[in-house]
Amino acid sequence: MASIRRKPRSPYWMMRYLNEAGQMVERSTKEVNRKKAREIAEETERVARKARAGEITQAAVLKTWGDLLERTTGDTLNLATIDQFFRDYLKLKARTGSAVSTVARYKSVVDRFLVFLPETRRTASIRSLSPSEIERFRDAELESGKSASTCDFALTVISSILNSAHRKGLTLTNPALAVDKLNGIVEERLPFTREQVKKLLKEADDEWTGMILFGFFAGIRLNDAANLLWENIDLGAQTVTFLEQKTAGRKRRANPVTAVVLHSDIIAWLKGQPEGIAKAPLFPGLAGRGSGSAGGLSNAFNVIMDATDIIVATGRKATGKGRTFRKLGFHSLRHSMISNLANVDVSADVRQAMAGHSSDEIHRRYVHLDVSAQRPAISKIPSIS
Repeated sequence: MASIRRKPRSPYWMMRYLNEAGQMVERSTKEVNRKKAREIAEETERVARKARAGEITQAAVLKTWGDLLERTTGDTLNLATIDQFFRDYLKLKARTGSAVSTVARYKSVVDRFLVFLPETRRTASIRSLSPSEIERFRDAELESGKSASTCDFALTVISSILNSAHRKGLTLTNPALAVDKLNGIVEERLPFTREQVKKLLKEADDEWTGMILFGFFAGIRLNDAANLLWENIDLGAQTVTFLEQKTAGRKRRANPVTAVVLHSDIIAWLKGQPEGIAKAPLFPGLAGRGSGSAGGLSNAFNVIMDATDIIVATGRKATGKGRTFRKLGFHSLRHSMISNLANVDVSADVRQAMAGHSSDEIHRRYVHLDVSAQRPAISKIPSIS
């Protein structure tokens, strides 16, 4: 029969009971009240006795401890399932201002992970998720043809979700932390040269000409550019001011708005357009279109690029469900803008403000310095002779 005692200099009652293996063990009840401590001890031994007889399931354990928690503390046990918690996390991320594209990327990982798990596991408690299940999912992603960096991103998403569960006290640990990343090399865009941009402009229609100019001279991302309104443009001040879909949420506590001074080439293009009012889209034929899928903006830009003689370098050749990475795309125009500023010695602070980057680390990935930019620097080093 279970018993309790209190050790000297400790406020907590200890319990002695036969565990599920039939061994007499002593554990702390983490309870200072004698009556509640005895109740915990007796309930623990009862559950262990059922476990020895093979008469208990995970659901029964959770119900037993839920009832015990409510009787001793008045709190209820949160029995969130894996499926429920992962879905709720996505809803919370969308409500708290995360970019639509970010939520979509997280949702893609969550959907694949939940499909990977058997139904009986999806409806199990979040606290029952194991490192081995997450590791098997990572390996299945890799075997399906996804790159190591994509698999690492999926692991990062799952770990973020389980960190949230751990902070809420729903899990004792974050099991994803026990799964090693593959340390895949993240493939990055290359910047366009001025000659290549001239070729793109030659093949582009009027709206895409404007889009390319905003990308190359203002560094505006594809969806942000396509959805610009006339109210974002101040021709008098020669600026564009807008909320970036991707980073506005991260910059909420500071200034979420990005303002960029417009290059004379953009001003010339704008003055050639029939000026709209306030909410009128700057690019009516492109506004509201998604970036992906067959009819998306990315593919439309690729059609323009394919009409030129620009050679597009690719990354690792994908297999299975993977997709071969193209190192030149609309986002390369953003790399071009930031690199051009760096190459003419514009300070990092100014570049980062113009690009709307929320961190120095992110900004550094966009800087591709030309060798010529090194010559003034190297010439300043005194000779040793």
